Amino acid sequence: LDKLVVADALHHDIIRFHYYVQYHLFTQLSDAATYARKNKVILKGDLPIGVDRNSVDTWVNPTLFRMNTATGAPPDYFAKSGQNWGFPTYNWEEMSKDNYGWWRARLTQLSKFFTAYRIDHILGFFRIWELPDHAATGLCGKFRPSIPLSQEELLGDGIWDFDRMSRPYIRQDMLEEKFGSLWTIVAANFLHEYQKHCYEFKEECNTEKKIITKIKTSPEKSLWLEKEDSIQRGLFDLLQNIVLIRDPEDSTKYYPRFNLEDTSSFRDLDEHSKNVLRRLYHDYYFVRQENLWRQNALKTLPVLLDCSDMLACGEDLGLIPACVHPVMLELALIGLRIQRMPSEPGLEFDIPSKYSYMTVCAPSCHDCSTLRAWWEGDEGTRSRFYKTVIGSDKEAPSRCTPEVVNFILQQHFDAPSMWAIFPLQDLLALKDKYTARPAAEETINDPTNPRHYWRFRLHVSLESILEDKDIQASIKNLVTSSGRSFPGKKTDKA
Repeated sequence: LDKLVVADALHHDIIRFHYYVQYHLFTQLSDAATYARKNKVILKGDLPIGVDRNSVDTWVNPTLFRMNTATGAPPDYFAKSGQNWGFPTYNWEEMSKDNYGWWRARLTQLSKFFTAYRIDHILGFFRIWELPDHAATGLCGKFRPSIPLSQEELLGDGIWDFDRMSRPYIRQDMLEEKFGSLWTIVAANFLHEYQKHCYEFKEECNTEKKIITKIKTSPEKSLWLEKEDSIQRGLFDLLQNIVLIRDPEDSTKYYPRFNLEDTSSFRDLDEHSKNVLRRLYHDYYFVRQENLWRQNALKTLPVLLDCSDMLACGEDLGLIPACVHPVMLELALIGLRIQRMPSEPGLEFDIPSKYSYMTVCAPSCHDCSTLRAWWEGDEGTRSRFYKTVIGSDKEAPSRCTPEVVNFILQQHFDAPSMWAIFPLQDLLALKDKYTARPAAEETINDPTNPRHYWRFRLHVSLESILEDKDIQASIKNLVTSSGRSFPGKKTDKA
């Protein structure tokens, strides 16, 4: 380190700049946290599940991370191809050797500023969706840790053609259907015909990232000009047209591809193979891992909880294994509730009045669209919400009016949840004056899009909000009427 910071070092000026930024970040945040505590305001921090593969953490402690992998989430309603966040997964075995010192140091630093914190993607402490580093989407991954399907197990069930099931299943009729008149050009550039009407990817484009590079840099790219996106989607579909994923570290272990029944590779199998794979798919994703994942969480989460006095909240949204909520209850971890992402199966919209005390409720969060963007995004969704939740037989307004916003916010203020937290965008939607900006521009982060960076900026100044007595009165009424005002606090002033 000393060699990097001497005056004549190659990166001396860059390092000095980052020293400067980090120093002022620390002092300003420390001052803000001290001021907040003195005024009985709680700051709630965030513990991201991952770190960038080019971060100082991976540079200093490379053995703590599986650098040949990427982290993400399996497909869901919001992301049909899953999510690929890009950062490496954790080497939990290596981390355990010093009782998770890296995590303890992280929490110790966090506690200098915050009274409470959110554990981002708490499912990652049970299991993580792991992808190879050459993947661009989040579809063809596996859970780590997990108990795979062994070759012996598959053979015992009459599954033997592993090559057929684990390599992309590509036939000429598929190419003709996907690419139309361009199919011969696509085949010539990306594929090899290994037997009549049967194709496989060439070595230089047999991964998602290789396909992206080939499409952009090929000398023959003029042949598919202005069709790059559709060709890329089609090639990704072909590459993902498998039913079993072979473990890259042990060729005798396999993982069922997520939503394998959606593939033509599955549909063209014999009935016996289909039935066996359906059973094993359900067993892998919903049965055999539960005890393993419970044990994994009970090794790591208590370490986090014991190294600070901060109140911990776990972000438990998405595909939730059965073991998660019992473990969170056992460890007194507060869960997160977003009305449009119900935790109970069969519900389209959660019911805030039925939330348990050990929850944080919110109408939206940084990882999803705001109330306005959600409401105005899909006519069918808002119509069903207007009828079933608001209880109106009238046609739902196309705009998310202040009346609608007030109703939804009131639901959350009145909920039994320990905490109710509201994005400022949702609170400002109580007044038409603040809704001139397109709703789509209010989203802070889109986790399905790695290029949607955290660049949101409020379009009005805090000074102007402080002068707006109407919006202050609207928010104060919600706070006081729900009983969420600070005990003993006088509420004569907004």
